[in-house]
Amino acid sequence: MRTVSNRVLPLAARYGSVLLAAVLVYYVIREPLTVAVSSISFAVKGDFHTTNQGDNQGNLPVIGGEGTKDKERLIPADAPEAPVEDIPEKNPQKPIGEEDGVNHVKKYKPDPIPYAPIGDHFPWLTHSESPPPVPENNLPPHPHVDEATPLLIGFTRNWPLLLQCVSSYIAAGWPPEDIYVVENTGTFHANRNQELELQNPFFLNYTALGILGVKVLETPTLLTFSQLQNFFLNLALEHNWSFFWWSHMDVLVLSDEDVKKNDRDHDWDHDPYATIYERCVGLLRYLNGPDMPPWATHFFAFDHLALVNRDAYLEVGAWDTQIPYYSSDCDMYLRLHWAGYWQPQSEAGLIFDVASVLDDIAALFRVPGAHATFKGDPVYTGSGDGSSKDERAHHEAEMKREKDMYPWVEKEGETFAHLVEVAGRMQDLKWVDEGLRRNEWQNRQTGGQTDPFYRDPEGFAAGLETLVDAGRRVFADKWGHRGCDLLAMGIEGKDAWRLERDWDIRESPGSIATI
Repeated sequence: MRTVSNRVLPLAARYGSVLLAAVLVYYVIREPLTVAVSSISFAVKGDFHTTNQGDNQGNLPVIGGEGTKDKERLIPADAPEAPVEDIPEKNPQKPIGEEDGVNHVKKYKPDPIPYAPIGDHFPWLTHSESPPPVPENNLPPHPHVDEATPLLIGFTRNWPLLLQCVSSYIAAGWPPEDIYVVENTGTFHANRNQELELQNPFFLNYTALGILGVKVLETPTLLTFSQLQNFFLNLALEHNWSFFWWSHMDVLVLSDEDVKKNDRDHDWDHDPYATIYERCVGLLRYLNGPDMPPWATHFFAFDHLALVNRDAYLEVGAWDTQIPYYSSDCDMYLRLHWAGYWQPQSEAGLIFDVASVLDDIAALFRVPGAHATFKGDPVYTGSGDGSSKDERAHHEAEMKREKDMYPWVEKEGETFAHLVEVAGRMQDLKWVDEGLRRNEWQNRQTGGQTDPFYRDPEGFAAGLETLVDAGRRVFADKWGHRGCDLLAMGIEGKDAWRLERDWDIRESPGSIATI
């Protein structure tokens, strides 16, 4: 017995502390631990997203769910149910702050400064069912020349400016049946159905254009500049035009009645000068003559008026529509250059870049009583209080000449020399202050709020500016350079999208030059 007890005592001493610790854990720590676990809230079975029947998901035990057996529960069945926090569901459509009981207050921009409503700039068309006669020396060739000579003019905004542009081409000698106004307003048939009012920026008068004898084509939706140019190429394919001319709508053209050059194919014995149309046709024949290099574009006052070789444009991939507005011309003409195409420039007539409209467009047709005047003409607005003595004297002389012209115009109509002077002043006015306001004509009409497809004029302009900026960035990334001087930088056509940027992207993006 003594031997056994000597063996038990060491074991009891060794394991006694372990048994004591186990007892303490069981009786002292178990209760607070059970309370802590019971306060945890578990989702019920209905809160879980399950797949369809037959996917074996239904047989899986759900933690804390009603389908679990008692032995599967982590919480004793007799434990009190823990409170569930009620979290309100947020509505993402509500204005910011409304969930907090604060009503959102809309802040409106200041009302735009209204322009004066536009009026009737061509009363002749309003009160007549035929256009005014074209000056005799400007009449188109009859019969028509052998070549197709389509002239495409895109239109989006400012009906009076378009009407002046089209009328100037007709008065200068372009056959009206060869002129196509491409309506790019995005208003579908609204203009054709006479659903837009005159003050709507996108208003277009089909009746007036029909009286003038020109054709109107619609784009399927509102297109960017690059898309519109590709639409022109598509029209050329559909109409089998190998060549066509296109013009900006903010120009006024005159045939140069003082030109004495020996233009090709002109009958100088019976006609004192070649019209802008006759000179354009002569240049087309010249470019397609023998031993001429392959050509793509012929510029007249850059692309205010341009002659296009359709197939050359298609061969290099047409216009890049990812560059929607400014810089798209740089991209297109440079790619044609790199492809080896000749793109010369010459004169065919007088082309003025304008933003104003004659008070009476009939003056271009030399209609007696139709005077070449326009709002904002510096001759009539005065020379200003700060002008010098010589400037005031010059202004007085101009005013006297205008007054002396009045009786003549009342009886005989406008003269070529006076039309050139007035058109020159219109161009100078557009480019005053380095042309900062040269595009204001695009926002001059602000009505049509109840018309179909109404767009806020300022918002429309702001959206275009965003696209313009985006296009400039695309151009810069495409060629690794901001600016049209790619030739000077040694950049080639094969470098598209292959060059690293040559500017610090951390700097302000600034502006990109255009051709």
